[in-house]
Amino acid sequence: MFDIQNDFDDITQVESSDDNAAADKEAQRSENTNDNVQLRDTLNELGFVKEKFARLTADFQNYKKRSETDKLMWIDRSRCDVLGGILSIVDNFDRALEEAQATQNESLASWLVGFELIHKALYEFLASQKVTAISQVTVFDPTLHEAVMQVESPDHHSGQIVKVFEKGFMYKDMVLRTAKVSVAA
Repeated sequence: MFDIQNDFDDITQVESSDDNAAADKEAQRSENTNDNVQLRDTLNELGFVKEKFARLTADFQNYKKRSETDKLMWIDRSRCDVLGGILSIVDNFDRALEEAQATQNESLASWLVGFELIHKALYEFLASQKVTAISQVTVFDPTLHEAVMQVESPDHHSGQIVKVFEKGFMYKDMVLRTAKVSVAA
């Protein structure tokens, strides 16, 4: 009827199976916790790698833009050097044509027409290279003009340009060469 030993064995089995289940649950919780920690660490590392990749991509894009602007700047500087050398030839043509037109020598008239065509071609070339003469020659501007001398002039106010000795030129928005002028005192 009462079998105490059997009852005790049954209770022990239930307790041990409960202990095993609890141990299994504890092991599973521990394993889940380890998995969660590992997953969190992996996600943090992934976020760090994504952020680093985004920064590297942005740095590379900035490098490409900077190198492109540097390349354009070097091209413009090279053009300025070459065009600056051509300006002295243009000045010589301007002076020669002014002198030839002032003398009105008939034996040079046919030559003068040819030189005027060359002169025109030089200015057309400069225009095609985006070089223009500085047109503002009434009021002295130190960014556009170089004052060679000051003169007394009753016809001009102080700071006005009296005479242009050498034309100034612009390349795009940059001053290629300042105009050499005399300024009213």
